[in-house]
Amino acid sequence: MNFPDGPPFSSRRRFLRQLIGTGLLTTTGLDALIAQGVPPPAGPPQTFRFAFVTDLHLMKDGELRSAEGIAACLAAVEKLDPRPDFILVGGDLVNAARDLTITEAERRFDYFIKLWNDHTALPARWVFGNHDLVGTSNPAVSPGEKHYGKTLFQDRFHLPQLYYSFDHKGWHFAVLDDIAPQPDHTYIGKFFDDELRFLTADLAARRTTPTILCTHIPAMSALPVSLYLARSMGAQFPEPKSMVCTNSDSLLHDLPGHNVRAILSGHLHHLEKIDLNGIHFINSGAVCGHYWKGPMLDCSEGFGVVDVGADGSVAFDYRTYGWKA
Repeated sequence: MNFPDGPPFSSRRRFLRQLIGTGLLTTTGLDALIAQGVPPPAGPPQTFRFAFVTDLHLMKDGELRSAEGIAACLAAVEKLDPRPDFILVGGDLVNAARDLTITEAERRFDYFIKLWNDHTALPARWVFGNHDLVGTSNPAVSPGEKHYGKTLFQDRFHLPQLYYSFDHKGWHFAVLDDIAPQPDHTYIGKFFDDELRFLTADLAARRTTPTILCTHIPAMSALPVSLYLARSMGAQFPEPKSMVCTNSDSLLHDLPGHNVRAILSGHLHHLEKIDLNGIHFINSGAVCGHYWKGPMLDCSEGFGVVDVGADGSVAFDYRTYGWKA
């Protein structure tokens, strides 16, 4: 994690201990923050832009022109005016890594990273997606192997853990991991106890700082309800599974009283905006559309452009990039 310029860590400790006296932070929360190395808030919020790019799904050997599509998306991001300060990448970088061997997954991720670096020099922050699990559905892969599960993603993107936070121009961002592998080799969306404790302390230290959270699987969506209703009327949709986090209430419980402005997610390949109690729940469409076979539920291949303001406002604009499957 990169921290903004500021006082040394010992000064950060003193700042956080002062918060205890104000009641804004508990001793337990302080210990969690110190363990994570979280800095204090820095400066008033400023106006800037970032891109939200999610669900890229690089296919085997670039099948379905997926590599060309990712390059075209990044070219469109690079042409934005004003230029984004950074890219927040919402997960599912490669397709179905859980079915691959370790060697195949390493090759695919390395190809993705080269492709990415060849087409953008913008700083990036990375969110873990369910397709980024390695080998968990491949019976030939042992859980004891290096780079099994989530560890390849962590290694390649130099992440000690998959939940973390950072500050930028007076705004705060928290990235969460909500991918929970199951014994039957599937997965569900779930927020983990340790990251919820981290988030509680993290938000407590920035109670007035405008904050954006990012997850891969949405905390909230109307799409599963819509599909259930369609099925009840005889439409032939598959039963929705793992579409929304199973314990979103645990996350939402921590939000009141803090300055969380938006929660960004991907996963559904479907554009959706829900406003609840002043928080924008934004589920973005996918770079790959329907896995590089065209639009998903009439949502074309695209990415999000997010403009945040000094007044704490968040404006999300979904941009297509002219891709033809």
